[in-house]
Amino acid sequence: MADYVQALKNDLVEQFKGKPHIEALMEVIGEQLQEVAVFYEQLRTERNVYTSVGKQLDGVGDIAVMTRKEAGQLAGNPIPFDVLDDETYRLYLMYKIMKNNCDCTYPFILKAFRMFWELPLYYSEDPEQPATMIFDTGIMPGTVDTDPLFRVPLLRAAGVTLKMYIRTETTLPFRETYIGGDFCGSIMNTRLPDIDFERAYREELFAAGAGHGSLEITMLPELAGPNEMKSELSVGIHTNSITQTTIPETG
Repeated sequence: MADYVQALKNDLVEQFKGKPHIEALMEVIGEQLQEVAVFYEQLRTERNVYTSVGKQLDGVGDIAVMTRKEAGQLAGNPIPFDVLDDETYRLYLMYKIMKNNCDCTYPFILKAFRMFWELPLYYSEDPEQPATMIFDTGIMPGTVDTDPLFRVPLLRAAGVTLKMYIRTETTLPFRETYIGGDFCGSIMNTRLPDIDFERAYREELFAAGAGHGSLEITMLPELAGPNEMKSELSVGIHTNSITQTTIPETG
C-alpha cells in the first residue's frame, strides 16, 4: 500500500520542500488519506464470503439474506449449535449464494460446489435413472474431511433427483489378539463370513497359560470372493474343552 505522507511530500514543489509548517500539513493530510486507504482495502479484501469474520460475515449474510439463526435452522431442528461459528455459517452462506444465482444446470452446480469443495468432483448420468444428476468424488483417502458435502444442502431443479457418491478407502492394520495369564474362565471366538474385498486378511487368536475353562468357536458361512483368509487359534495347556460350531452355508 502506498505511503501517502511521503507521496505528498515528494509532490511538493522545490521551494516548499523542507519547510516545517508545509511538511506538518502534509503529514496531517497524508495520515487521513492513509486511514481511508486502509478502510477501503479492508472493505475490498475482508467483505467477502471467503475471508470475512464476525460482524463482517454477518454483513455478508445481510446481502445474501440469511442470518446465523436461519443457517442454524437449516443445520437441524433443534438447532445443534449454541452459537453458529464463522466457518459453519460461511458454508451455509455459500449455499444461499448458490441458491440465489443457480440455474440448476450441471455446469453451474459443479461450479457452485467448487466454492467449498476443492477436490475433484465428477458428473455423470445413467439411462436407467432418468432425471437424475449423479456426482461422484471418486475414491479418496480415508483422512479426507468430507463433512462439507454432508452439511451443506444440495441444489437441484424441481423434479430432478441429485445423487452424491462420496467414497473413501482406508488400509486396515494387521490385527492380533493375545490372551494370557494363569487362568482364563472361557474364550469365545466368532468368525464372520468372508467379505468380497480385494484384500488379504489374517486373524490370529492366541490363548496362552494354564487352566483354560473352555473355548467356543462359531464358524459362519463363507461368502464367495477371491480372498485370502487365514485364521489361527493357538491354545495353551490344561484346556478343559473346545467347542466348534459350523453354521450351514446358504445358496
